[in-house]
Amino acid sequence: MVTILERREITLIRDRSSFIGILLHVKDVSEVKTYLSEIKKQYPKAKHYCYAYSIHGQKKCSDDGEPAKTAGRPLMNLLEKKEMDEVLLVVVRYFGGVLLGASRLMSTYLETGVQVVESADLLNIHQVYVYRLELSYSQFDELKHLAKMNSFSLENVAYEDTIKVDVLAPEEFGEELVNQFPHAHLEVVGTKTIYQR
Repeated sequence: MVTILERREITLIRDRSSFIGILLHVKDVSEVKTYLSEIKKQYPKAKHYCYAYSIHGQKKCSDDGEPAKTAGRPLMNLLEKKEMDEVLLVVVRYFGGVLLGASRLMSTYLETGVQVVESADLLNIHQVYVYRLELSYSQFDELKHLAKMNSFSLENVAYEDTIKVDVLAPEEFGEELVNQFPHAHLEVVGTKTIYQR
């Protein structure tokens, strides 16, 4: 699955109507209402605020007064096709007085969605384990080399009598840590979501 971390926004004009595509990173469904409220304040005189979101398996879309399945559904299909998660895709429409018809309306909402998604920096979502490791100073260089070779992150390094460090890595890497550092103290302290190109 992929997501974005920075808000993206584009505008498309079609027969005097303005379609404003907004793509946001959202980690919880409760945030959706807040973002929609902010967007309505930012664009107060728009006719429609159509949207789709996908957040950890929870999905919803809305045509917000447009003909059924001409706005929310195409936006949702786009998120699913691109395998996006933790995102809210909103298309704000200022009506320009010209009726587009259902098929042109649908294609315009989809095109707006596609353009804003293509403008975004997409990142892969990874769920990793947080291994807390306590080891000697002499072993720390070996750990840094191992992490670099396997593209794992080291966080919260504490330099005391020994070195305490959090290793962010896939579950199967725990066994390798035990094998590489048999005398080090190792415990799993949780999981974390990380985002990588």
